[in-house]
Amino acid sequence: MQYMDLSLLLYIGMLALGVFVGSRKSVRSRELPWLGRLQTVALIALIAVLGVEIGADDKVISSLGEIGFSALVITIFALAGSLLAVTLVRRLLGLDKQGRTPSQREADKEEVKKA
Repeated sequence: MQYMDLSLLLYIGMLALGVFVGSRKSVRSRELPWLGRLQTVALIALIAVLGVEIGADDKVISSLGEIGFSALVITIFALAGSLLAVTLVRRLLGLDKQGRTPSQREADKEEVKKA
């Protein structure tokens, strides 16, 4: 097997492990306030490592002028497409900006009234 095949298997295996651990009742029943921060730190580290890898590649650096504008256009369209897709799916599912259904919004309102 090639390195790329093994790394893909590693990614899929880690995803499966995360799904397995997250699906356990003991994990789902607890609040995990640190999880959001951990995800943010991991994402920042991933982006930094990706930046270092791109910066260390002489081919990419030498062709940055050629691919710079194309990369910008692709990025803008990818962001716009993602935002459009999220907006359409939310409307289709009847979710608000926090991802709540109408019944969840009502339950939240009742909870606020009780407090």
